Amino acid sequence: MQKFVSIDEVDFIVGGTCSSTTLAAAPIANQNKTVMISAVSSAPSISEAGEYVFRTSISDVLRSEVGAKLAFDLGKRRMAVFTDISNDAFVELAKGAKEYFAGVGGEIVAEEEVLTNSETDFQTVLSKIREANPDFLMLLLGPTQIGLFAKQAREMDLNIQLIVPLETAEDKQVIEIAGDTVEGLLYIMPGNPPETPRYQELKNKYKEKYTEEADLPYLTEAYDAAMLGVKAVLASDGSREDICDKLFEVSKTYEGISGNIEFDENGDVVKETLIKTIQNGEFVVYTPNE
Repeated sequence: MQKFVSIDEVDFIVGGTCSSTTLAAAPIANQNKTVMISAVSSAPSISEAGEYVFRTSISDVLRSEVGAKLAFDLGKRRMAVFTDISNDAFVELAKGAKEYFAGVGGEIVAEEEVLTNSETDFQTVLSKIREANPDFLMLLLGPTQIGLFAKQAREMDLNIQLIVPLETAEDKQVIEIAGDTVEGLLYIMPGNPPETPRYQELKNKYKEKYTEEADLPYLTEAYDAAMLGVKAVLASDGSREDICDKLFEVSKTYEGISGNIEFDENGDVVKETLIKTIQNGEFVVYTPNE
């Protein structure tokens, strides 16, 4: 990051690729008045990371609330939470979900943690969760741990609704590890990009260049971040301060491939979310009557 701003003297940066790296780089971006636009980072604290930090993906605040509301609407009133606390975004997601659920009248009956993303034995945690008798579990883990947790829960005859308020559930490792024990898990994704001619053009160009389908997570958000940065530079007087100012302006009229891209005062965007589930070994859109 320091090289980009002090040696390369770039006009703007697309990044970082996760919340932790974005938060670490934010002070450098702000000190050097260099716009940084992340396509992936979702931690709520990024909203307060500084005036030169933006993102084209939604904040975890929205997804945590959607996940907690989903549980409440399904008649769930007793929440257990299990979080990998080595991941800042997971920690903030858990906090948001608990606050929302408690705020609408739900009860938090168990809060368990894992210290690293390499832990593979969850029997002790599962025993504690069973004792608390929740009617659903908010799971903040990576793909491998989600699969292992679901499998071990079934082995211990703990049948409980699992809700993952982020896209780590949509990974083939989850199904490969858990098999049918993960059937019915619910998870929250950013809404699908609108099916526009520009989106189709992007997919075609991607496939032509990389000879594979353009189904990578955050592909459209990354494209929008780059395009907005270029448009802001072209509209500016060349100064870093004006590039930042123009970024707010161009976002008001830019038609984002990933959806709405108008930045608010914190550099955030608001977009639709999508609730999905695992059904017959496939990742599918969830409908309430299933």
